[in-house]
Amino acid sequence: MRRVILALALLLGLMSSLVLPYTAVAQSNESAAAEAALNWMRSQQQPDGSFPGFGPGETADAVLAFAAAGVDPNGIINNGNSPVSYLGNQAGSYATRSVGAASKLTLAVVAAGKSPVGFGGVNLPALIGQSYNASTGQYGADVFSHSLALLAIRSMGATPPEAAVNRLVSLQLADGGWSFDGTAASGSDTNTTALAMQALSSVGNQGRSISLSLGYLSRTQNSDGGFAYQAGGDSDANSTALVRQAIAAANVLDNAEWNKAGGTPLSALLALQNSSGAFRYQQAVADDNGLATYQAVPGLLAKPLPVVTTNVPEAQAAIAPAPAPTAPTTPAPVRLPTTGGADSPALPLALLALALLAGGFVLRRGRGRR
Repeated sequence: MRRVILALALLLGLMSSLVLPYTAVAQSNESAAAEAALNWMRSQQQPDGSFPGFGPGETADAVLAFAAAGVDPNGIINNGNSPVSYLGNQAGSYATRSVGAASKLTLAVVAAGKSPVGFGGVNLPALIGQSYNASTGQYGADVFSHSLALLAIRSMGATPPEAAVNRLVSLQLADGGWSFDGTAASGSDTNTTALAMQALSSVGNQGRSISLSLGYLSRTQNSDGGFAYQAGGDSDANSTALVRQAIAAANVLDNAEWNKAGGTPLSALLALQNSSGAFRYQQAVADDNGLATYQAVPGLLAKPLPVVTTNVPEAQAAIAPAPAPTAPTTPAPVRLPTTGGADSPALPLALLALALLAGGFVLRRGRGRR
């Protein structure tokens, strides 16, 4: 027996010596790639503190990238400005565009350690709440924005309405994915599906919807291990990173099903990194791409949204405002009977009955005063 135990111990030790170095190398590759991407991002920061892109949303992505890597975004300074101060200056115009914008900004603000209540003069939880449709359970007009809203709510330590979670589940398509606008005509896409999965995982929903969505992702994965926006396209950095966050949120990041003949989601993502540290969008598009780089970092590090959570006491009441009380209805006026004409005895009798009732009411009130 002692020999058997010794043999087992040696076998376990050998297995550990094989597995641990591989894990350490994988983590080292991820960390090194993320650090190279962040260094490139630092070189791109603008004097106003922003990062290049189509607007404040890309700077919010950059904030999430730094926070996912454990770097304080408030300390990323150019010309005295940080990306957080830039977002504060843009909050009024950006957050009011849509609930998707307000939610994305909330995720970034929380990741930067700031309060979303009054950030840049804007009450972000209230903006999110104003978009809630209690009759449908949906935030905003599309699935992508709805998912972002649920994630923003969780980032503030609040619990979304059960109807909002059920709404997201109900919008899942027959193939297991979600489409941007929630319709089958648009077709499922990996980006909306990955975001919806993170939203459901953030509220603890790891049931049938997650299983179905994992099946959809597995069927759409490319042979190189990466993902395109929709099935059949070339792998791109943004989609592959977002899916990697989703499968991490679903606790299946290391499952063998993601190991394709040509690689894994991680190897596919690493293959899109240029020597500069930036990421290209696709292999065929060699240029450094800011948005691809910002969104690649949380995917590299397998950090699902929300990357940071906090507790905002005011958020719970704001994210699903109670419906306004309805005005009391005015009772219909008493109509005296008119049947029989003006000289009918019904009219005098009705007047006499009302007079007697009124007298009784006065008598009762008089006794009450005594």
